[in-house]
Amino acid sequence: MASGRPDTHGRWPWGAAALVAPTWGAALARREALRRDDAWVALLGLPILVAHQTEEWVRPGGFLPFCNERLLGSDRPGWPLTERDGFHVNVTAGWGTAIAAALLWRRSAAPAAIVLWAEAGNAAMHAGMALRERRYNPGLVTAVALMGVHAKAGARALHRDGRLGRGQAILAAGVGIGLSAGLPLAMKLRMRRA
Repeated sequence: MASGRPDTHGRWPWGAAALVAPTWGAALARREALRRDDAWVALLGLPILVAHQTEEWVRPGGFLPFCNERLLGSDRPGWPLTERDGFHVNVTAGWGTAIAAALLWRRSAAPAAIVLWAEAGNAAMHAGMALRERRYNPGLVTAVALMGVHAKAGARALHRDGRLGRGQAILAAGVGIGLSAGLPLAMKLRMRRA
């Protein structure tokens, strides 16, 4: 970090940071369309996610060592969660589900519900760690202020409009919670095996 640039543990976090302004700008430009049929539930997932990832990995950053050392109890800042894992969790799974929710909104609210559950789990993890440790952790502000609020308001909107059937709601909850809780569980298993 001699250049003054944070160690983002890969290049993808710079992509997330570069997407913050364009994704929020697009959302603001389409605010009337977002209000129609509660499209904001699905379409705000990506702007919220890239803002959160920017806080976690770029400014102030430090999520990889936080996750490994403080959340998982590892004595190595780059293991068991590796840079490659970080890419797949955040880009492959994170961006993938947020984009799917936006693209499929008119057909199905289930992908958006998955995103809302993942956001709720992420907000709970960050807030729980902050309360337990009584200090900031990378991603806390956006997890609570954006993800937590979006998850709660989005869930109310989905309940109000009835677009999500019982089976879809159960499946979305399972997948969303799995996305949120699956990473720490998988990393704990990796530590036990090693």
